[in-house]
Amino acid sequence: MNRLPLGFLLLALCFSACFEPKEGCLDIAATNFDAGADKDCCCEYPKLVLTVNQVYDTLLFRNDSLYRNSDDQLFRIKSVAFYLSDFQLFQNGERFTMSDTLTLNTFAGTDTSSQLFTNDFQLVRRTPIDYVVGTFRQDGNFEEVNFRLGLSADAQKVIPFKAPANHPLAAQPDSLWRGQLAGFVFLQAVVVRNSMDTTQADTLRFLQSDLGQPRIGATGLFVHPTGYNFPLVLTVDYKKMFEGVNWTTHDIPAWKTKIAANLPSTFNVSQ
Repeated sequence: MNRLPLGFLLLALCFSACFEPKEGCLDIAATNFDAGADKDCCCEYPKLVLTVNQVYDTLLFRNDSLYRNSDDQLFRIKSVAFYLSDFQLFQNGERFTMSDTLTLNTFAGTDTSSQLFTNDFQLVRRTPIDYVVGTFRQDGNFEEVNFRLGLSADAQKVIPFKAPANHPLAAQPDSLWRGQLAGFVFLQAVVVRNSMDTTQADTLRFLQSDLGQPRIGATGLFVHPTGYNFPLVLTVDYKKMFEGVNWTTHDIPAWKTKIAANLPSTFNVSQ
């Protein structure tokens, strides 16, 4: 009978004793899937990433810039900010949402409480361009996407100065929270009604009482490949938002009424 040399056996035992399994994610649905891993760990799952393209007709929108409307009136848009929340995607009629949650302190009458929220709140400004909405693991084809412009009634009760730093619902330097009774500003636009440097800017604040609970969305084919982030694109056309606003008359309520009526045509969702 042939016998293996003693040295070979000792070498094989040494290799066996020194082998360390390679840690990595073995879930094919994860963004860091590693087929060469021996020990499952550390999986990172896809995010829904919303790219927000802000334009004025065919022009890239820039803060504090002059624009000309269809009535040949020049006006300045200094800045625009708005909240998005409650993202929903539908696959064969079934609704899917982000899996991230966060407990936030809320007003409860004269007292305070805490409430668990789906943490998909976004505060859109000129920058950044890409917004990571949250973890979204369901893959495949979706026929509809929609989300809220503004905040739910429950989110309106969040206490901003008790929210985590840098969270969209934390206190903002430009007063997007108007107090316990009014809640948060859903949409805020700072405009100058003409091209004169001496004209004072007007801040147009749209609360829930101005807008209700509007939703933005689209139907079509939205594809989320397995193991990759889910990209969506929101195009915001400020020419459409301010279409028909008469800047020659300093009538802020009339401006707001016209802008609110224009909102359904202002936003377009695609992939």
